[in-house]
Amino acid sequence: MNKPTINKREFEQLLQENAKLIILDVRDVEKYQSGSLHVPGLATKNVSYIHMKEQDQALPKETAEACADATIITLCTSGNKAQKAAALLREKGYRASALEGGLTAWNADRMQSE
Repeated sequence: MNKPTINKREFEQLLQENAKLIILDVRDVEKYQSGSLHVPGLATKNVSYIHMKEQDQALPKETAEACADATIITLCTSGNKAQKAAALLREKGYRASALEGGLTAWNADRMQSE
């Protein structure tokens, strides 16, 4: 999958298919540490969009190696920075999609289903 955004249903379908995914939280470290999306069996990495934009390479070496053959699902609070980050990653040759609505939408959907 290499489309600009995916919705919650598409993300859950990828999880059911056991697709090789990496969650990339593109918020700053403080926001990441206050809570992110963690899915059992999937790596969740944190590289801020600002850092990605300012560096010659979008991802630090260790993260880049982990993402080389995976689909990257970018996320932030609302989805805006995640979309920009996914576009930057696609420009660099990665398979990346942003989670529509970010953590706000994900958490709202979770609360409604409980």
